[in-house]
Amino acid sequence: MKTRLWKILTDNCLLPAFWIVSVLIELTAVTVTGGAFFIRKPWIWLSLLLVFSGVMYAIGNQNGRFWFSFCLLLFNFFADLVFIVIYEMTDTVFDFSMLNLRSDAMAIIESLPINFWFVLVAGSLIGAYLVFGRYYVRHQPKKRTPPRTGNSKLRVAATAVAMALTLVLHGVFVYFSWYKYDPADVTANKLYRNDTSSYADKGPLGNFFAELYKGAFFSKVKVDDPETLENFLYSDNAIYDGTALFGAAKDYNVITVLAESFEWFSFMNAFPNSEEFVLGHTADQEILRKVYPNLYALYDSSVTMTGFRSREKTDISENLSIMGAYPTDKIINYDYPKNTVVTSLARTLKELYGADNITANYFHNGTSSFYNRSTYLTKGLGFDSFTAADDMNKAGMPDHIAKGERNLDSEMINTCFDKMFPTDKRFYTYITTITQHGQYEPRDNLAPHYAKLDEFGLAPLPEPNHKNYVSARNFRTYAAAAIELDAAIGAINRYLDERGLTENTLLVLFGDHNAYYSSLSSDVKGITDGKYDTSRNYTDLYRVPFMIRIGDGKHAQKIDKFTCTADILPTIYDLLGIKTFGNFLYGHSVFDERESVLYSRAYDVFLTDKMYFTSINKIRYQSPNVDQIYREQTEQTAHTLLEKVSRTNQIFYTDYFKGDRAVNFYNRLRALNES
Repeated sequence: MKTRLWKILTDNCLLPAFWIVSVLIELTAVTVTGGAFFIRKPWIWLSLLLVFSGVMYAIGNQNGRFWFSFCLLLFNFFADLVFIVIYEMTDTVFDFSMLNLRSDAMAIIESLPINFWFVLVAGSLIGAYLVFGRYYVRHQPKKRTPPRTGNSKLRVAATAVAMALTLVLHGVFVYFSWYKYDPADVTANKLYRNDTSSYADKGPLGNFFAELYKGAFFSKVKVDDPETLENFLYSDNAIYDGTALFGAAKDYNVITVLAESFEWFSFMNAFPNSEEFVLGHTADQEILRKVYPNLYALYDSSVTMTGFRSREKTDISENLSIMGAYPTDKIINYDYPKNTVVTSLARTLKELYGADNITANYFHNGTSSFYNRSTYLTKGLGFDSFTAADDMNKAGMPDHIAKGERNLDSEMINTCFDKMFPTDKRFYTYITTITQHGQYEPRDNLAPHYAKLDEFGLAPLPEPNHKNYVSARNFRTYAAAAIELDAAIGAINRYLDERGLTENTLLVLFGDHNAYYSSLSSDVKGITDGKYDTSRNYTDLYRVPFMIRIGDGKHAQKIDKFTCTADILPTIYDLLGIKTFGNFLYGHSVFDERESVLYSRAYDVFLTDKMYFTSINKIRYQSPNVDQIYREQTEQTAHTLLEKVSRTNQIFYTDYFKGDRAVNFYNRLRALNES
């Protein structure tokens, strides 16, 4: 008996070796992405390993068994490496909607962050398996094919049954992972869940297959009946009729500037850390005002939200500022490019004031393919035109992208000013910049701005062998790019002044997210992403600028309370004097006494100025002064927000406002604003 058992073990040594290497590769991937050395819910992944092991066992030839398992380990290695790269570039776990962004990502990437420790550890493990496997196969006695007997047939049948049971077990784990999932019911899926939105939940491979199964079998949306949905959307209790500044910019033009990766520290002495070589500006404000005169002038003359946070990707921040909402689990620009978006500011202005009286145009000095804007902005959001770098190049703007650099924001303004700031009709102009977009390798087209930094002794570099050299070099490029943004704001002001448009124009400037590329934001602020200690306010990592200039500077003030990206559009509606249906909007006007809670679709987290949490059951960070009352208020605000998100999912997943329902919405909106 012992001899027989020993023979079974020695004949199948590759199976436990395969398991050991695969498990260690997966746990290494979890560790380097910020998780612990364990996986909380490994069932889908482990049952998948059982399926692979069954196939290995069914392969009688040891050489074939080895090469099959070796190929599986290589797949494991490269798949996990891809997931790690995505995580380190985006700080998010993989989901299949990211595939929509693959061409955009490769078009703008300057370098890939290959994790050294994962490659070293996982590569060594696979190398060890290769050496062991080849030695084992060579020293195993060659098997003779025995004649087929009743016992051999029984073994084949038993193997087949075991394989079938393993597949059934895998299916059971998949089913019980998702059978309660309803993409429309985000309150249960988000606010009260127990996972952490990291690879420590299911593992990289487990997450990949879980997302695959979710999209294939569990993504059907349950939609409320039309009467229930309409009663929620048009609830009298949710009508938003403004604050004390309601109508302060009535009939004004609107210019919204989404400044890519725009941070306060790009032009201010803010967040200098305590490293030996200080990153960030340390000069007196008097000097900084000479280098960044237009940004400071806007800061002085605007309603400035000093407590504004953004934790999104560019396209989501963009959509929130244009239509005030965003569904979960989808990327609108690709999944719903032609949906009827009734709450788009472009469509709202045209419906309320007449399409012949309003022109709405969008400008971005990146390529036209980014985020499928060429289709989505005009078909979905109702802009009259989308002008991208491709069009600007034809009009004479230099093509820096072709040289591997970012285009210059001021050149975009100087190329397109006639269309951006027309004088024959009221306009809504949306501008997305690109110069401050990471990564932050040195750029030839910023040479004049580097020279200006040197002139005033700003953003110096340490010696090349200094530990902070790369971070300092990144900040130097970023600070030079901020001079370029300053020049763009100066050009906007100049054209508005020359055309007599300043006094009746609302100018909005905000950062879409922090400068996370190359870890610049973490380096400068001294707040490490993923380290939720209480020595610094962790949510400050996502504190970025948001300023609104009303005319030539009316009502300029500083607002310190927490505000977020979802508050931008409600604030614009408030200032323009447009009443809205509040259940279509995630946020509130910044002049409202209520505070919002930010739910980040991109990062699957909730955020205030005092808390950062995956769910109310998984609070990652809270400031020391948070008490039970604040937590309960935050939970209630988040719950109210997610009721809106649930309806937004239904609206987008079904193109709810296609046809007559859009007409009904605009009739209701006009009646509301005429009352």
